[in-house]
Amino acid sequence: MAPISAVLIALDEARRIGDAVRSVRPWVDEVLVLDGGSSDDTVRVARVAGARVERHPFDGFVQQKQRATDLATFDLVFAIDADERVDAELGCAIASASEGADGPAGWSVRRLNYLDGAPLRGTGWYPDARIRLFDRRRGRWTGRDPHDRLEVDGPIGRLDGHLHHDPDRTAQAYRASTLAHAERAAAAMAAGGTRPGPASPVLHGAAHLLRKLLIGRAWRDGRRGWTVATVGARGVARKYRRARELTS
Repeated sequence: MAPISAVLIALDEARRIGDAVRSVRPWVDEVLVLDGGSSDDTVRVARVAGARVERHPFDGFVQQKQRATDLATFDLVFAIDADERVDAELGCAIASASEGADGPAGWSVRRLNYLDGAPLRGTGWYPDARIRLFDRRRGRWTGRDPHDRLEVDGPIGRLDGHLHHDPDRTAQAYRASTLAHAERAAAAMAAGGTRPGPASPVLHGAAHLLRKLLIGRAWRDGRRGWTVATVGARGVARKYRRARELTS
């Protein structure tokens, strides 16, 4: 099997980063944490958990994740966030992956998202397939902050198991993170010269809500599904409203 580096970026993640590192450490040959300038105990906790730590001031999700990928020792890279956990089935699949010119350029994983202590099966949040294991010679981080994504040049395989996302997330924390992401996304839109129209907040917010309720079947998750749908719609509306304000 080819050697694998797991990489993750962090900023003030002392509470969560130890569990993230420990969940992936048995299945890879290296865990690299790129710290963006934490003021808490993130660096020490990551090192105690078994990670190699490098530092660079945070300058955006896309840039920082690409930087962490470039700093990895091995070409086969598994990307994980501080609020994610690798289960044993996924870990075995990661460890069994092998690189090769005729093989996949990347592998997708199923991400299981949580809210108030239970996994979400509706709202369009499952299986939430994401490319996370990839050959860095055939892939690169792209997207617009804070919505980074991996693009690979070649076929994509699939790994068994689950990547558990934010298992301790509460509805209150989800509201706060959604608003924070809306602000970052609005700033990125404004920096890119995009000025939404006056009706954009309402139209895009309503479209998001309808997608979650009708296509994502948010009703499957009851109250938690309704929370995801409505909070997400408010976040989308806020993003377009703030982008319009920033470019006025």
